Amino acid sequence: MNAERSHPFSLAIDGPAACGKSAAGRAVARRLGVRFLDTGTMYRAIAWASILHRINPTDTAALTELAESADIRLAAHADGDRLMLDGTDITDNLRLSEVDGIVSQVSAVSGVRRALVAQQRAIACRGAIVMSGRDIGTVVLPNASVKVFLTASAEVRAARRHAEMRQEQEASDYKQVLDGLRRRDRIDSKRDDSPLRQADDAVMICSDDITLEEVVIKILGLAQQC
Repeated sequence: MNAERSHPFSLAIDGPAACGKSAAGRAVARRLGVRFLDTGTMYRAIAWASILHRINPTDTAALTELAESADIRLAAHADGDRLMLDGTDITDNLRLSEVDGIVSQVSAVSGVRRALVAQQRAIACRGAIVMSGRDIGTVVLPNASVKVFLTASAEVRAARRHAEMRQEQEASDYKQVLDGLRRRDRIDSKRDDSPLRQADDAVMICSDDITLEEVVIKILGLAQQC
C-alpha cells in the first residue's frame, strides 16, 4: 500500500447480503492497520431505530427524518468496535430477525441513503479505511484506491448464514433464510437509488469454493499493488 498519495487510502468491498464482506473487510483492515466500517450496520441502525419508534418501513418521510437526525458513531472496544446510536450501544440488536426483515426496505429509501452516504464520505476523509457495503465503489467512494466485488451463490450464502444463526442459538430455517436472501437481493439490485452492482473497475471475487482466509489474501494482494 503506497502511503504517498494526495488522498487517504480507501478500499471498497461491495457485494450481496451474507457474502462475507464484513468478515473479510475487518480482517483486511486489521492486517493493513487501518480503520474498518461496515456501512450496512448504519442502515441496520436506522432499521432498528424505526422499530423502536414504531415507524412503518413504508413511511419514507419519517425514515428520512430519522436518518438525518441520527447520531451514529463507532466506539472502540476490546472485542471490536461497537455501534452507538444517539449515545446507546445497539450492536447486539443489529442482527435480529426483525431488523433482517426490513433493512433492505429501509435502505432503499433515497433520503436515508443520502443522509448516511454523506456520513460515510466524511468518515473516509479522516484517514485510511476499508469500507464494505452495497454501493461503496459505485456511489460512496467512486475513486477508491481498490475496489472489490465479493460474491457467492444464494445457496452458499444461505447455508453460511443458517449455520451462523444456529451457532448463536438463534432459531433458523434454511429455506426461510434462502428465501429472505433472495428477496433482499431483488430489492438491493432493483432499487432506484444506488442499486447493488459491480463497479466497472472492481475486481470480482467469488467465495463459493474458497475460505475466508483465501479471500483476505486475494484482497491484500490487490491493496499491495496500488
